[in-house]
Amino acid sequence: MKTVDKYVKFKSEYEDYVVLVKSGNFYYSFADDAYILKYFFNYQIRENKVGFPLNAKAKVKSVLNRHNINLIEIIDDYAYVLETKNANAYKEKLAEAKSNILISNMLNNLMNAIEIKVKKEEANYRLIKDFVDEL
Repeated sequence: MKTVDKYVKFKSEYEDYVVLVKSGNFYYSFADDAYILKYFFNYQIRENKVGFPLNAKAKVKSVLNRHNINLIEIIDDYAYVLETKNANAYKEKLAEAKSNILISNMLNNLMNAIEIKVKKEEANYRLIKDFVDEL
């Protein structure tokens, strides 16, 4: 069974948990869980997944625990609950993560557009700066 298939199988049962699937020397997480991991650890999301080495598990577990996010680890075809919080903040932190990523993407797009305008005509820098200062 593929890593993503294991994730989907267990995610349906553990909706409000970050699901980590062990594959080789890495853990992988997908979809919404990838957003949470990017938010807290700045891991790159590629093809709707995040991966990190096995030796980072303690750090991931510690940070998610501190933020009251339930966590489960999938090894082979077995689920191991690593953290369960009664006051699970999964949905709240997911909303924060998505908002943060959206704003970061918007700012990156804006910075790219500004860079193009300033490289095209240096005088645009002053126009853009004055506009921003007026806000």
